[in-house]
Amino acid sequence: MSRSRSARKSGKPLYPSFCANRTTVDSLVVGLATVTMATGYGVTADPGVGAGFLPLVGGLGMILGGAMWAIQLIRAPRTSTPQPELEPATSAAVAFLSSDNEEDGDEAELPDRAGWIRIGVVVAAIAGAALVLPTLGYTLSMALMLAVVLTFVGKRTPLVAVGVAVATTFATRLVFDVWLGTALPASSIPLLADWGL
Repeated sequence: MSRSRSARKSGKPLYPSFCANRTTVDSLVVGLATVTMATGYGVTADPGVGAGFLPLVGGLGMILGGAMWAIQLIRAPRTSTPQPELEPATSAAVAFLSSDNEEDGDEAELPDRAGWIRIGVVVAAIAGAALVLPTLGYTLSMALMLAVVLTFVGKRTPLVAVGVAVATTFATRLVFDVWLGTALPASSIPLLADWGL
């Protein structure tokens, strides 16, 4: 008896569904292409990482995910139970997307006064951080920007906002400056520059 007949009699198909296999292969191929292109950009540079470092990490993540999915598909129990019939989608996302095609003339709502104030605070904080970055350096300008946004937009107490802003700023400085070796802007004020800010 051939292998396919014995598989049919036991109720176990030889291969998982085509769609799952196709997605796994696509993930592996796109990940491999991303890794290949990333190495062309240069993964390392003199002051730290090169332009290809983050695409390389993303491509390796796609390859790892595709490989894990392939292993999961291979190890999955195979049965010949019929696939359940899918009912028409009635989720909120489908309803939202289908309503986009209707021509009922609904206008998008603009933010209220409080919304415009929050938008203004975020834009002003980003612009202010960009303006003071050459003078105060990365650490202080980012900590100030985050503290302002967390206080006025996130409605956090000033103590919590400053604590989160300082912790986040030092964490990003640790990642970029120490681990990745990428120089972040230092303060042009000699006293602050001496402190490493």
